[in-house]
Parts: sequence; C-alpha cells; structure tokens
Amino acid sequence: MTALQTAAPTAKTIRLVHAAMITGVLLFGLVGHFVLRPSMADAADLPAALVRVLLGVSLGACALSLLLRKRIPRRSTDESADLFWRTAATPALVTWALVEGATLLAVFLYARTGAQGAIAVASFAILLFVVLNPAYLERR
Repeated sequence: MTALQTAAPTAKTIRLVHAAMITGVLLFGLVGHFVLRPSMADAADLPAALVRVLLGVSLGACALSLLLRKRIPRRSTDESADLFWRTAATPALVTWALVEGATLLAVFLYARTGAQGAIAVASFAILLFVVLNPAYLERR
C-alpha cells in the first residue's frame, strides 16, 4: 500500500509561486539588458507604431489585472491563511499571470528596440507585481 502524501501548506505554496514569478521576471530583465540588448539593439524590423501598440497592450494587461483583483475574495477574520488560499489561489494566479505577461512583453520590447518607454512600462509592471503580493491580498 502506498503511503499517504501530504501537500505543502497552501499559503506557503502561493508565496513561493509569487516569489518565483517575480524572480523569473527580474532574471529575464537582467538577461534582456545584458545579453539580448547588445545583440538586438536598434532593430529596425519593429516599427515604432507597433512598439507603441504593444506597450499599450502591456499597460492594458496591467489595468485588467487590477480589475480582476476584485474577483479575489476577502479573507474573513476567523479564516486561516491556508483556507483563504484554497478559494483565492486561482483568481490571484490569473491576476499575477497578466502582470507577468505584461512585464515580459515590455522587457522583450526593450531588449529588441531599446525603447525607453518599454523599460518604464516594465518597471511599472514589476512595481504592480510587488504591490499585489500574497500578504497584501490576505490583509485587504
């Protein structure tokens, strides 16, 4: 007979997933700046209008994540963190996925074109990612 396996505590797992998402974005930003940017700099194959549209899409994804944040239920005072994350994990992950996608798109555009607006959008998205951390969602 197989032994009963216990799952990791949900709150700890969510914090780990959030930290991994932020770490991945920051590492991609470093690679984009120091490795990709020198070899792709000033690429003329992306028109400036397309870059602006894609940066708008990135900002739109950030705005959509803020709207979808309202779908995350509020934690009641007598509810444990693990119990809270059993119901709030999916909407929180959707919210974070949108911000992560927005950040990755902005970093890619920065590495590809060197546009200063792209690094500004990426910085804004990372700041939003940090603000929407699990502890904040548990308190609100």
